[in-house]
Amino acid sequence: MRNSPASLVASATAVVAWGADAAALGRLDDDELLAAQTSVAEHRRALDTHASWIAAEIARRSRREAGHSGLAQRKGFVSAEALIQSVSQSSRAEASKFVQLGTLLAELTAEEGRETPDPNGRAWHAPIAEGLSAGRLSSDGAEAIRRGLGDAGAEVTAGVLADAASRLVGEAEGLSAEQLFRLARGARDRIDEAGVADRERQRHEARYLKRWIRPDGMYQASMLLDPENGRLVFSALDAVLSPRRGGPRFVDPKERARAEALLADQRTDEQLALDALVSMVRIAGEADPGTLFGTARPSVRIVVTERAVTTRNGHGYLEGGSEAISLPTIERHLCDAGLVGVKFDDDGQCVNVGRDQRLFTARQRVGLAVRDGGCRFPGCDRPPSWCEAHHIDQWHRDHGRTDIADGILLCRHHHLLVHNNRWRVIRDVGDYWLRPPRSEDPSQTLRPMPSRSPVMAEVLSGAGPGVGRA
Repeated sequence: MRNSPASLVASATAVVAWGADAAALGRLDDDELLAAQTSVAEHRRALDTHASWIAAEIARRSRREAGHSGLAQRKGFVSAEALIQSVSQSSRAEASKFVQLGTLLAELTAEEGRETPDPNGRAWHAPIAEGLSAGRLSSDGAEAIRRGLGDAGAEVTAGVLADAASRLVGEAEGLSAEQLFRLARGARDRIDEAGVADRERQRHEARYLKRWIRPDGMYQASMLLDPENGRLVFSALDAVLSPRRGGPRFVDPKERARAEALLADQRTDEQLALDALVSMVRIAGEADPGTLFGTARPSVRIVVTERAVTTRNGHGYLEGGSEAISLPTIERHLCDAGLVGVKFDDDGQCVNVGRDQRLFTARQRVGLAVRDGGCRFPGCDRPPSWCEAHHIDQWHRDHGRTDIADGILLCRHHHLLVHNNRWRVIRDVGDYWLRPPRSEDPSQTLRPMPSRSPVMAEVLSGAGPGVGRA
């Protein structure tokens, strides 16, 4: 077993061998430094598994029915989580996570010898527990998949969730907990169409704005926004900060001048965002009550397959996001903003609307945003609003055409990286691959660049011949 005590000792010995201080690590070359980080990550995953087992046993010995004789209460703590938090000097959330994962592992171990079905309906967690025990998942990754897939019920059986969990564990290598959660939540939306509206309503009801005045006279606020309203606010702020935070490089002289002025502004990004928000409030507050806003408002775009709209069976997504949006919300946006159709072929490519010109048109950028869902450089999470259209075949050097199939969205950082460091994007029909330079990878192993748009999985699976963007 990978996480046996012997393997833990071997892993710890390997980690120590890299060096125990900054000076020792400073003598490592790049490959050795990354190998050290990999060893630490593997060791941490192994320790997390053991921490989960131990936390579960502490929780068992501190169970409520044990009363004051329970382990936690005998040590002066009100709960097992509080005891673990104190001993490990961790957060309450982390202690709770280890108790939950450890309890899950213990339950599944007991389930292996049980003849009757699991009364709690949690047998589908087995692939997650196996991934955690084998070191393929971190504790955060395991918890992300568990939370993202939700609970079994009448609409979604434990068997269906077990299949989804197995696929996610198999795809987990190299993905962060946040990415795994988005994949798991997307999987739940696809297998539980009836629950999309309820989850959307729950997110909407969880919104809030709290405000107070501090003793020093400063005004402070905290807010939690549902995806639809959050996208509205963030889109407005992104438009202000885009040139500074990696948005499109402007060709129009006026836009270029505005971008250069923003880059030279002495205010921080946080100060610029706040000043922009205050300006929006001031403009709205000073407007005539009869003024109709909407001619140049921030855009909140929804991407949905044509089949979902015509059959009224399905869901859509906020552009650049992964949370499913229900049909009533989609129809409200269609009524308010209309529809822009974007057709795709069987390979997932926009129907060619190329032009013999240097720059991608606004309509082509719509297609790229829908198809790519944001920057397609591996591991990047920048949304379409932060991206630029990259010509796979350079316009002058390779006589590249401005066709959507030969373009791909990259954030400014990765766009510059591709051009300046000799990375190369390669297209194979509808798939895109990244070829690193020999200086980074002597074998130049191709790295996949999958679309980040959740709706594209539905297009390629036959959910509809195209998509609409409200």
